[in-house]
Amino acid sequence: MTRLNCYACHERDGAGGVETARNAFFVTNQKEMGDEARIPPLLTGVGSKLKPEWMEHVFNNGANDRPYMFTRMPRFQKQNVGPLAELFIASDKLKPLAAVEDRFSGRQMKAAGRRLVGAKGYSCIKCHTFGPHKATGVQSISMTSMVKRLQPEWFRQYVVNPIRFRPGTRMPTAWPEGQVLLPNVLDGTVDQQVHAVWTFLADGDKGAIPFGLSGNSIELVATDTAIIYRNFIEGAGSRGIGVGYPEKANLAFDANQVSIAMLWHGSFMDASKHWNGRGQGYQPPLGDNVLRLEPRPILAVLEDASQAWPTGAPRESGYRFRGYRLGEKLKPVFLYQYQDIKVEDFFDPTSDKDFTPVKRTVRLSSETRVEGLWLRVIVADSLELKGDILIVDNDWQLTVSGDVGQQVVRKDGNRTEVLVPVTWKKVPSGGYRAEIIELFEW
Repeated sequence: MTRLNCYACHERDGAGGVETARNAFFVTNQKEMGDEARIPPLLTGVGSKLKPEWMEHVFNNGANDRPYMFTRMPRFQKQNVGPLAELFIASDKLKPLAAVEDRFSGRQMKAAGRRLVGAKGYSCIKCHTFGPHKATGVQSISMTSMVKRLQPEWFRQYVVNPIRFRPGTRMPTAWPEGQVLLPNVLDGTVDQQVHAVWTFLADGDKGAIPFGLSGNSIELVATDTAIIYRNFIEGAGSRGIGVGYPEKANLAFDANQVSIAMLWHGSFMDASKHWNGRGQGYQPPLGDNVLRLEPRPILAVLEDASQAWPTGAPRESGYRFRGYRLGEKLKPVFLYQYQDIKVEDFFDPTSDKDFTPVKRTVRLSSETRVEGLWLRVIVADSLELKGDILIVDNDWQLTVSGDVGQQVVRKDGNRTEVLVPVTWKKVPSGGYRAEIIELFEW
């Protein structure tokens, strides 16, 4: 460090740093951040902070991750710095904490992380940019670069106690002295919430924009009653019907395919794409933990359990979408018809807790007993049956009950498919009825 004159700009273990005579030449356009915006960062503990490949990148290409810091790190080239990165790593050992147990799915962790860094959480977006999206206050280093730069163990310990690693920093802790200020997120522990933030940031520039950075958004919010958004919805086609529930669970129904297309949690929809200008394009869900389902009709008459599930257009198979009616709290009941069978398809979140399961009730009615009627429960890359519960893709679970027979598990190409036969009940007043219940937990 002495030979390369690193000490001219950087301090390490109390040695070096910007001299008084040159201090005024270190300038910034983010004066509100103080010296952190203009003085190059400490190299104390840098071996436990930065990933080896990132240190090599900086040595080869210089550093420009702090655009507000006008003094630039020069390019030294790997052959000129020799084993400096390896020496840092060997010198700066950080005692690791106990490993964090994986208690939630990856989608749930990303959803929680997005919430925590955004305006509905700890508001990291007030100071940190997110790729091309400006922060709402000062414009500090981008969150999208953190996972490729930082060691996960260092990040985990730093965000809980920043001043330990950088004395005098203006970076606050969201978990002061180990207290959790948002106890309803995940299990309300520091470890899980910090891990959720890291999991969310791992997507880098491809990650969903945190809440509060969407600019001129028009967020549709379900408060006391459900809210319906009919438009071009990404993943649900040109006749998408989005439903946001007060319990913060949402769905999109594809009227063309006469089937459910997606379920997700958190925020519902941003209507700005369709309510501004010409309203072109497809709008994705605004929330997180999106569960994408294959949009194909759930009913078919088969000769036996070995017959392939129909793949043609729903109308060719006898499907007709009949709209919907509004029930309690304006929650819609989707109405459609399969041949002579009338179908009522109703979805209802089971609680108001985060990541609430959603119960689906399918009611069938027919004047005649339709033989050989099957319901297609799910098709997935992998399925595991534990009692009455289907574990789907090792990620979420689905339970089927009601007027159905024994489940049939079979192959659909390289995927696995589950069907159940529908068992009819004769109605004293005439006709036949059946009710099937599915519980989605994701």
